[in-house]
Amino acid sequence: MRFIEKKVELHPALKKAFDSLYGYTSDADGIRHALLDEPNLDSEDAKFMLVSCSAFINYLISKSSKAGIKL
Repeated sequence: MRFIEKKVELHPALKKAFDSLYGYTSDADGIRHALLDEPNLDSEDAKFMLVSCSAFINYLISKSSKAGIKL
């Protein structure tokens, strides 16, 4: 994402939201690390992350394309 940020301007609030979402995934109780201990996440948490990540990837592909970045 850092490479894309150099070519595509993101609204500061949107960037903060993406950073916070990544922080949630990396947190000890987050979605990625929940499998290390007893999971405290439900299927709706997993579904939210799946849909959010899909939307994020589609957003980056569109923005990258407009900026002339070949992926």
